[in-house]
Amino acid sequence: MPLNRIGISPLSLELVINKILKEKGLAGLAQFSLSDLIEGVAKAGYKHCEIVLDPFQLFPIKITEEEIEKIKNIKQKYGITYSAHLPFISIELASPNKFIREGSVNSIVDAYETFIQLEDDIEVYVLHATGEFIADAMKFIMDPDFYPIATNLFADLSIQSIKEIIKKTGIDRKKIAIENLKFPFEKTIKMVEKLGTKLCIDTAHVLGGFSGEIDLVDIAEKYLDITGEIHLQDYSEKGLIDHGALGTGKNFPPEFLNLLHQRDFSGPVVFELPRSEALKSIEYIKKFAPQIDLPNIKDLPFY
Repeated sequence: MPLNRIGISPLSLELVINKILKEKGLAGLAQFSLSDLIEGVAKAGYKHCEIVLDPFQLFPIKITEEEIEKIKNIKQKYGITYSAHLPFISIELASPNKFIREGSVNSIVDAYETFIQLEDDIEVYVLHATGEFIADAMKFIMDPDFYPIATNLFADLSIQSIKEIIKKTGIDRKKIAIENLKFPFEKTIKMVEKLGTKLCIDTAHVLGGFSGEIDLVDIAEKYLDITGEIHLQDYSEKGLIDHGALGTGKNFPPEFLNLLHQRDFSGPVVFELPRSEALKSIEYIKKFAPQIDLPNIKDLPFY
């Protein structure tokens, strides 16, 4: 049943900065336990956890063999599954500057190798094929004759970078799910098809128009069979991020949830939201898609 593998992405920059650094300082980072955080997610009833890898490169957080073993044991004990979000902060795989591309590839390879002992347990690696530099560049490329040339160039550069990542890591490309971002959706699909990877549908990015004028239900109907993971959230114009609880943004279509149910989508469905917003989204699903059999999610702190 779809959404029976509903999950959350608990390791946010907000958690690191406001919960750990602000309350405990640098000592808090040394004491931080990823396994404790994941066990909190499992105890709350979530069936999937997406592990964001950026914090392990931005902050002095160590992952020991003991931690890895605990994370493996949590998977067995609670029946939870894992995906990983590869680094995206300051990363630009499509940069015209080869040194930026090389550095971005190395960052992602390093993050992958840091968690190599979990490789068999991680079933999806979410990847941003383009970053904020390309998103900013697209704003200035308005000439209709040059626009397709530029987008093709950026897509080709990103493909080269991703091929290099696959070569250096040996990762199964079917485990990679390229997320739709501030880049034309049709180009993202072509990258997925050329590389033989999967797609990660971020519903907020679609609803916010980041990926062009596309309809969320339409793209799900067309591409759900090549989708490895879904980031489930509404589009929000509040705050620093664009993600909000379902039903609080730009007319989230319940038909999308119904389609997941009808097509028996079996991949991870992840809330990239604070715990309180994820709980609101659960209530939205119960109200507008009651046919979906949800896990029993409890209002419990993760960490």
